[in-house]
Amino acid sequence: MDRVLGVETEYGLSARADGRRLSAPEAAELLFRPFVAEHRASGAFLGNGGRLYLDVGAHPEYATPECRTPHDLLVAERAGDALVADLARRAVDASRAEGREVSFRLFRNNADSFGNSWGCHENYLVSRDLELSGAVDLLTTFLVTRQVLCGSGRLHRGEFRISQRADHLHDQLSALTTRARPLVNTRDEPLADAARFRRLHVLAGDSNLVEGSALLKVGTMLAVLAILDRPDGPAPELASLRLADPAGALRAVARDPLAVLDLADGRRASAIDLQYAHLDLAGASAAPGVAQLWARVLDALASPDPDAVADTVEWVAKLRLLREYRSRHGLAADDPRLRQLDLAFHELGGLIGALEAGGAVRRLTAPEQVGRAVTTPPHDTRAAARGRFIDAVGTRRHSVDWQTCTVHDLPDDGSSLGDRTVLLDDPRVPTSAALDDLLAGLG
Repeated sequence: MDRVLGVETEYGLSARADGRRLSAPEAAELLFRPFVAEHRASGAFLGNGGRLYLDVGAHPEYATPECRTPHDLLVAERAGDALVADLARRAVDASRAEGREVSFRLFRNNADSFGNSWGCHENYLVSRDLELSGAVDLLTTFLVTRQVLCGSGRLHRGEFRISQRADHLHDQLSALTTRARPLVNTRDEPLADAARFRRLHVLAGDSNLVEGSALLKVGTMLAVLAILDRPDGPAPELASLRLADPAGALRAVARDPLAVLDLADGRRASAIDLQYAHLDLAGASAAPGVAQLWARVLDALASPDPDAVADTVEWVAKLRLLREYRSRHGLAADDPRLRQLDLAFHELGGLIGALEAGGAVRRLTAPEQVGRAVTTPPHDTRAAARGRFIDAVGTRRHSVDWQTCTVHDLPDDGSSLGDRTVLLDDPRVPTSAALDDLLAGLG
């Protein structure tokens, strides 16, 4: 299927004002004050086709525009980081003008030391004909074991786990996203023509600042979807990879990526073995370069030297950093300084930038690509039409959603609401004759 994809990222936030640590609601209100002044709301679509908003729990959140390729999505995610960081700079300047000294710290992570967790949600366009519960049953083994490629790593009470989300996920499928967090959310909200499309809403992944892991997270998922969501039905070999206890396996792999897991048919295999099986089935369907990177990472993780992919896999990069720091300073496994380093790894504008600059972590996007994506939408998806509308409508009263663009103050010439609202119901289509007509009528 011809797909689009996108990611919603919730950011961790802390702030201090005049030497006092602010509560989460206080920090969020202060961060978004310049945004609210500009948009008259705490959430809005932007000219680049994405959406920036304040989510439940006082988390800044950025939803990327619809993208065509894993690399396009990497660029869009990094543009989101830049937009959130710029929001913090604007809030600092605005507070300073009022005589207050404020500082913010923003993190692309998924858990804190108090047991709270927040998400990184992936979205994939799939066919309406895809039977969701059956598809997720076949996807579960892949999602459980995918953390070896794209876990962001977490030091918890002196124990390292390769995924931050694993301990907070409970079900394969659920309509909930907070209490009973599932691997995949079942809410039927396609944000497109419901007769043709579903939106597969995946909650299982960690946020990734290391671009190799971010690429593998979505690139491998797209490849597996290609053999799952197809007109003649899913690849039958997927059924033989079912796990006996998916929830138990999820936590076992988070603690040991080489853990041996029980399969439903009585066989046993490691997460690495099961990822090799998915690579064999789906590698030919992967985007350029993804299958080769997938294989290189699995080969390294199966070898005595997993550090060979510390430049690509986030949890490996973090574990190496923590191990070297602990050895250099002779620290105990639960030393608070290690926890501080763990957190600093995820800070926007922090350690990852230094690791990239020093060559310890590979960067796959170019700064000029990211700079363009801050203001310019992808040219080959519905985001292009949405961005064009936002740029053209100016100060007119308008509203924008994922699939509608509406002008509210056209001249009263007897036009119906349909003449004022454009429906963009196919996320793959970047142009709209109806939008052209609407914008032409703005004068």
